[in-house]
Amino acid sequence: MSVEVELRELCTRYRAEPIRMLPARYGFVVAVAATDARLVMKASADPWGAYQAEVAIALAALGVGPTVHEHVVTETGTWTVMEHVLPGSPLEKVEASTVEALATMFHSMASQSAPTTELPMLNDWLRDRLVGHDVSDLAPGRQQAPLTERQRALAMLGDLGDCHDGLCHGDTSPQNVLLGPDGRMFFIDPRGVRGEVSYDAAVLALKVAPYAEPRTIAIQLAKRAGLPAERVEAWTVVADAARV
Repeated sequence: MSVEVELRELCTRYRAEPIRMLPARYGFVVAVAATDARLVMKASADPWGAYQAEVAIALAALGVGPTVHEHVVTETGTWTVMEHVLPGSPLEKVEASTVEALATMFHSMASQSAPTTELPMLNDWLRDRLVGHDVSDLAPGRQQAPLTERQRALAMLGDLGDCHDGLCHGDTSPQNVLLGPDGRMFFIDPRGVRGEVSYDAAVLALKVAPYAEPRTIAIQLAKRAGLPAERVEAWTVVADAARV
């Protein structure tokens, strides 16, 4: 069965009509109009698709992710049906009010366990990137970090420890932080790992580098979210060396 056929079946079940394809780095994502809601139907062939859906549900339960109506594993992969975040503009400017709102979101995640201990570990994924010789999903214009930088990051990763079973988004890039109604922000497209929210704060600080100095944002987020600043800063170094 094809993705298109599965989409038609989902649309029939939700009495919905496709509106348009949405930009997505991975997967097949369609905005649809149901009788009483605007939804997004996302198909992913990623082997971690079911894990990603589990984390998305946990984020939604905290109010920091869009409501997830269902996820189902099919012949083509994993489908997730969720509320469409509108207007849906990705994070652009990092101002004081933005930092405060994001810190509140991170704070709500900090005390939460991962939805299941079957999720892959964040540390294992990062370690594979740091020791790998062929990292194929680098951002445009980026190259694998020099060996000395990766070795330093591996040592820091070891110091950070492996026992992290907390709720973790895993990919808090600006394009995965969307503006919703009344100025609220929502996290979308989690990676599907278990770890710790200090990593999420670090990645966000790192990825907004064109707009602000990463260390400054990392410290601000840590302070306002009640996270250990030294761990957030360490995760920033590891994430940068891993070219996440």
